[in-house]
Order: sequence, then structure tokens, then C-alpha cells
Amino acid sequence: MNDASLSAKLTSPAFKYLLAALFVVGVFLSFLVKGAMILYIVLIIPLVVLFLLTLFQNPKFGIYSSMFLSFLIPTFSKFVYDLPYGLAVESILILTYVVLFFKHFKKIDFTPAKNSIVLLIFVWMGYIFLQLANPEAKSLLAWAFAMRGIALFQLLLIPLAFVLLNTKRDLIQFIVFYFAMTLISLIWAAKQHQIGLTAAETNYLYSSGAAKTHILFGKLRVFSVYFDAGTFGAAAGQVCIISALLYLGPFRKLYKYMFLAMAIFAFYGMMISGTRGALAIPAVGTIVYVLLIKNLKYIFIGVAILAFGLVFLKFTTIGNSNYDIRRLRSALDPEDASLNVRLENREKLSVYLQGKPFGGGVGSVGFVAQEFSPNTWLAGFQTDGLYTRIRAETGIVGYSLYLCIWLFILYKAFRVCWDLKDPKHKSLATAFLASYAGVLVSNYGNEVMTQYPINYATFVTLAFIFIIKKWDDKALEKANTSTINSEKETLTHSY
Repeated sequence: MNDASLSAKLTSPAFKYLLAALFVVGVFLSFLVKGAMILYIVLIIPLVVLFLLTLFQNPKFGIYSSMFLSFLIPTFSKFVYDLPYGLAVESILILTYVVLFFKHFKKIDFTPAKNSIVLLIFVWMGYIFLQLANPEAKSLLAWAFAMRGIALFQLLLIPLAFVLLNTKRDLIQFIVFYFAMTLISLIWAAKQHQIGLTAAETNYLYSSGAAKTHILFGKLRVFSVYFDAGTFGAAAGQVCIISALLYLGPFRKLYKYMFLAMAIFAFYGMMISGTRGALAIPAVGTIVYVLLIKNLKYIFIGVAILAFGLVFLKFTTIGNSNYDIRRLRSALDPEDASLNVRLENREKLSVYLQGKPFGGGVGSVGFVAQEFSPNTWLAGFQTDGLYTRIRAETGIVGYSLYLCIWLFILYKAFRVCWDLKDPKHKSLATAFLASYAGVLVSNYGNEVMTQYPINYATFVTLAFIFIIKKWDDKALEKANTSTINSEKETLTHSY
């Protein structure tokens, strides 16, 4: 077998996906039996070697293998050992950078990562580093753990997406991979809803205390393979709006039917999750689509769907006998008890943060704070949303900077989608933008953008919006060049 043949086999998609599965499963199997740890480590060494060889051959493998791992993290955190598995994801991404710089530095063009999006991500990371000097911060270790989700992960992934995922084949592979993994989670969710939980899942709910938030009035809030029902609902809502808008795009009928089926299945998943905040993702996404589509027919359809949904949930009691519809309807009830508790908590936070413009320090709330600074007021504070967490940890200064960064990126992405000419490009970018806008709003009630694997889809599809713009510009330039050449030939023949 020659080197070219071996390289081709090592870099084939089938081999990469199989190796990713073997490597990740092997890593976690090493934790199953403590007494056999050394044996498992010995057995996993060949897989590690193969993993590194494949990564050196094709750095894109780092993105896909870490993404696959992100789907497994919730399951292993709940049912194996509760370890910081996210460190493995970040380690793979860092290792991918090492491979790029030492093996592919001359081959790969890094200029796509030189843009305002990446610059703003670095600005936010800089502010998080400045938080080390926050006089209110209680623990360096808490900072190190907490900053990964709100700053480090996006800093690692977004530039890599710009540099490595820059072809149409990359986009198709990403959509297929993410949709396939989500489809598996939706099938498992349907199983939980229709048949019931496994013994391990039931034991987890009651032993961890999660039953208080996942079994309400005798009804299960389905969580599938995710950390909780909130994360699953948001993930389903994200796939729902992307699939629905791609169904409306100028694609082949077979693909359109597949997108429609995925959208319906994902909407079902969102409903059975009982996650009211997830409703914001398809709702806001539809609004974005209506603003961008520039087609009166689809504008009318979009407005009609939104109006019907609002009237159905807000002004009728149809379907109230169904728990899932009844819970979703409570999202629009201003007298909802949980909403009022949330608002009261945020008022208390405002009082606490008086005189603290930089907040209580990164890692001062949530489970990280309960581990490293359990006796502080913020350690017991329920954030109930990403933006509230950012305000608590980084103060009004960090909160304002964080919102400005993501809203500016939203504005830039909107401008990109508005100016796109190719119908397929516009359809893809609009679907991704609609998802991103919905996630931004959903962050108000849940920490959506910091949860695996939603953060993967959010950040990669966000990068694809700007990558698609380059494809569109090249296509337009090529068309203009062709037109000019045709005109020159016409003039030449006329003389």
C-alpha cells in the first residue's frame, strides 16, 4: 500500500467518524471501572495514536471529534462520573491549533479569521482576563472554570471555523453531522415521552434533585441526552427553525421534504421538553426571516403563522387539556409565578450590585461558586438566564460590553443576509441568522449559548454566515466578469 493510498484512507469521512466514535467512547470507558484504569489506559493508547495521526492529516477532524464529544458529555456527566469533560473538548481544539501552526502553517490561509467578529471575541476575552483584578472576586480556580463557557470556548472555536470550514462541502458535512446527532437525540426523546425513562435516568432525576424541575404535576419534561430539558428544548427549537427555513429555500424536493420532516420532529421535541423559553427561538427566527425575505408571499405567510401562534396561545384555551400546550401557553402569561420570582431575583441582584460596576467576579454564581466560594450571597443566587449571570459576574460594565458585542454581530450578520444575491446562499445564511437571533433572545431565560452542543451549532453557523458572503461575492464577481467578456466579444464581432 503506497503512502497516497494510506493517506486517502486515513482522511476519508467514514474513517474519521468511526475513529472519532472509537476514541471518545474509549476515553470514557476508561473511567467506568476505577480498578481497571491502567488496563483501559493501555488499551486506549492505540486509539490515541490513530486519533493524532488523523488530526495531523486533517485538522478539520479536531472540530468534528470535539463536537461529537460535546454530544456525549451530558450523558457521561450524569451516568458515569461527574468530571469536567468539557476540558477534553477544549483540549482537542487547542491541539488542533498546535497541528495547524506546526504542520499546516504554510498550507492554510489564516486571513479568513482576520475579521471584526474574531476581534470582538478577543476583546471579550480580554475583559474576562481583566476580571482577575476584580476586588470582589473570591477564587482564581472559580475564574478558571467559569471563564471557559462564557469566553474561552468561543475564542477557540470561531476562528477555527473561519479558517477550516470554508467550502460548500464543509457546510453540507456540518449540517448533516449536526442534524444526524440531533435526530438521534429526538428519537431518544420520543422514547422517553412515549415509553418512559430507563432505570438509570429515573435514578438520576431523583438522586440529583432534578426531579423537582423535570417532573411537574406528574408530567415529565423530556431532556433526551442533554443536561436538562431546557437545553434539549433550545436545541430542538434551533434545529426546528433552521430546518423550517431551509424547507422554504430553493432546494431539491427530496431535500425540502427531509427538512420539513426534521422541522416537525424538532418542534415535537421542543414541545415535550416543556421549555417555555425555547419558544423564542422559532418565534424570533420567523420574525428575522420575514424581515429578510423580500417576498410578499412569504412575508404574508410568516406574519400569519406568528399571528396564529400568538392568538392561539394568548387568547384561547384550546388544547389546555394537553400538558405540553398548557405549559407553553404559560410563557405568555404575565402573572406566571416563575416569571414573577425571576423578576424579583433580578431586583435583588440590582440592589446587591450597587457600587459594584464590575460584578462579583467570574465564577461567583452557580455550581462553580458553590464549590469554591459557598458562603457568599451570589453562590446561592439563581441566575435563570445567561444575561443575568453575566451581569452578576461581570457587572454592568461587562453586561453592557457582552450585549453590545453580540448585538453588533447580529447587525453585521443581518446586513450580510440582506445583501446576498444567490437564492441558495441567502436561504442558508438567513436560516443560520434566524437561529442565532432566536438563541440570543432565549438566553434571557436560559444559559443557552454556553451549553453543549448548542454552542457548537450557534458559533459554527454564525461563522458560516460570513463565509457564505465570500462565496456570494466571488459568484457575483465571476458573473460580472463573464458579462463583461460577453459584451467585449459582441463589440468585437460587430466591428
